[in-house]
Parts: sequence; C-alpha cells; structure tokens
Amino acid sequence: MGAGTGRFAMHYPGAVGIDPSLNALKVAKKRGVVTVCGCGEHLPFKDESFGSIFIIVTVCFVDKPWEVLREARGVLKKEGSIIIGLIPKDSPWGMFYGEKKKSGHPFYSSARFYTVKDVENMLQIAGLKISRIRSTLLQRPDEQRKVEESVEGYINGAGFICIEAKPVPCEGIF
Repeated sequence: MGAGTGRFAMHYPGAVGIDPSLNALKVAKKRGVVTVCGCGEHLPFKDESFGSIFIIVTVCFVDKPWEVLREARGVLKKEGSIIIGLIPKDSPWGMFYGEKKKSGHPFYSSARFYTVKDVENMLQIAGLKISRIRSTLLQRPDEQRKVEESVEGYINGAGFICIEAKPVPCEGIF
C-alpha cells in the first residue's frame, strides 16, 4: 500500500502495488510491479486476498492512517501479516524530517510523523496487534552513513522501525 514508484515492491515478484498517483504507478509498472490506482482508505480488493501487506513509509502521508490499517486488515488473510515501515516522530531522524516539513520541503511538507506508541494505538483501533518489531538506522542524521544490521525489538532513538502486525481474532459471544 502506498507503492509509489515501486522502489520496495519491485523486489517481490508478483507484488501488487496500490497508490493514488498514476505517474508514480507508471514507474512502478516499468519496474515489474502489478499496479492498481486507488487509495488505502477504500481498497478495491476482496476480503482476505493477501497473505502479507507492506505499508512502508506511507502511514505518515495518509489523512486517516487508522482507516488505512482497518482496510488492510480486511483484505488480509486470517494468518497474514502487515509490515509497517516507520520513521518514529521522536527519533533523531523523525526530528530531522520534521524540520524539513517545517521549512516547506516539497516531499515532507505533507508528512505527519508518529511515535511507535501512536502506531500501536492505531493498530489496536484497526483490530491488529504488534507481533514483532525490528529497529535500524541507529546512526544520527548528522553522522557519516554506514551500513547497519537491523536489531530485534524496539530501540528508542532508532530512525527506522519495522513493525509486524497480525489480526486480533474476533471472538463472538454465543
């Protein structure tokens, strides 16, 4: 979801990418991604269509992220996973991009960054629960770049977090 130009989706053969930008989807299609023009708040897919859904650096660019997560849960298979890539608001990188937003940067000016706790609350509203977190980008924005391995768990201050969420089973009262 939020496939954009397919930079991430192109690494998954057979990936279906949805995005509202036709221009971005044209690039994604050239990269081998099956493309669908649409938005995350109103997915044009049947219930339980996907075993996994990736929402990478997208939550910060949608108006109602909890609705996007609820829609994603609806098209996710019962045993499936949603993977969210997030730049935490309270990390050095979140603050760095927050400053770019304030200065009117053309890309980041529309972004709304969230903490991991914010996303956890949104997931709960959507009927999802965090099953795993990995952290990376432990270097600060003002440091020289180096390749890093991701670390299991949430590391406070990490600039990029991957959250795996799974559906919370619905238990009816009978």
